[in-house]
Amino acid sequence: MELNSIQKAVRWDVKIQQGSTFIRTMDLLELNLDGLWFRGQIRREHGDEEVLAEYEFDVTLPNTLTVKLTDAQTEQLPAERLVHDIEMVRDDPPFVARILEGRVIVTPEVTR
Repeated sequence: MELNSIQKAVRWDVKIQQGSTFIRTMDLLELNLDGLWFRGQIRREHGDEEVLAEYEFDVTLPNTLTVKLTDAQTEQLPAERLVHDIEMVRDDPPFVARILEGRVIVTPEVTR
């Protein structure tokens, strides 16, 4: 698949357990991830200025993406419904595409 053919982000709703490490691995079978990097944020609502968390990413070539949040990051998330998205970025030539978007449900932590 060519990068320019990405037309629409895929809906990806996730459940995060407050205070637990969050790791999800996905195979993007039709894309070669060489030369790409990723960014993604969680916010209360789409228009909010405050970023509650930023995902960390590992790319295993040719096409595996791992999305991560540490236990310290998830501990700081409010136990409520939030929104998130993930963008794929290439620097040269410049290209940005939102590939995933959706809701984040954070379940509260009891054990601290």
